[in-house]
This record gives sequence, structure tokens and C-alpha cells, in this order.
Amino acid sequence: MLFQPYQSKPIERQAYQIQPHDKIHPVIKQFAKTGEYTVQGVIFKAHEEVKVGDWIVRLTEDDTYHCTDEVFRERNIVPE
Repeated sequence: MLFQPYQSKPIERQAYQIQPHDKIHPVIKQFAKTGEYTVQGVIFKAHEEVKVGDWIVRLTEDDTYHCTDEVFRERNIVPE
């Protein structure tokens, strides 16, 4: 079998949920569904449409990316 199962390491993420008052600005449109955007001056990568309620996740200064609300809530504990 080519692929083997591995458990993920638990990590803590820094994240910001995009609010209705935030302005989403494209920076660079590289491909049809991939680009860079800014919200409140933070540049992040996105591979699909960025919407209010989605999340900007920062693992490191160089690794900041878009995550849909649905996927973020599947993978993280979010207080209600």
C-alpha cells in the first residue's frame, strides 16, 4: 500500500473570523481559484471564494491562509 495512516500532532492555531464590516481585497489572482487577499492589512492565500464568516488562519508569519467556516469548525474547538 502506498499511503500509510499517521496521527496529526495537536497544535494551537491563531485565527480570525472574517466579520461583515471587513473589506476583502484581492492582491494577486494567480489561477482561477487561487490568489492572495487582504483583510485588515493581513495577506493570506485562498483556494476558493473568501466569505464573511470564514477564517484567516496563521500558523507562522509565512503560513497564513483562508479556511471555510465549515472546515475550521470540523478541525478546531470553537466556543459558541
